[in-house]
Amino acid sequence: MKCPACATEMVEVNIQHAVMVDRCTKCGGVVLDKGESEMIEALGLSHVIEGGEVATHQHRQGTAHCYECDKDMAALRGAGDVEFDWCDGCERLFFDRGELTAISGFTDSASEF
Repeated sequence: MKCPACATEMVEVNIQHAVMVDRCTKCGGVVLDKGESEMIEALGLSHVIEGGEVATHQHRQGTAHCYECDKDMAALRGAGDVEFDWCDGCERLFFDRGELTAISGFTDSASEF
């Protein structure tokens, strides 16, 4: 699968034998297939996937593109006003480097109250 941000070939990464995710070796983006985000949240694996990296970069310029469906992805805002991308064809999610951890950190801290 090609990265929606930079079109580099992504690699599949097995996270603690619980879930397979696609990660870009060039830009650090992560693609989650339908249902994987719920499993990652339930198991608390966001920090493991990105190595605890928090989004400190500027959001990329341009639209993410789903190469599986050959369509542009929709930009969405999640917890903590973090932007991520969604394909309405295959329902994959794309997170630029640090976004998955940032969303997880916000939802984890919000659930403590």
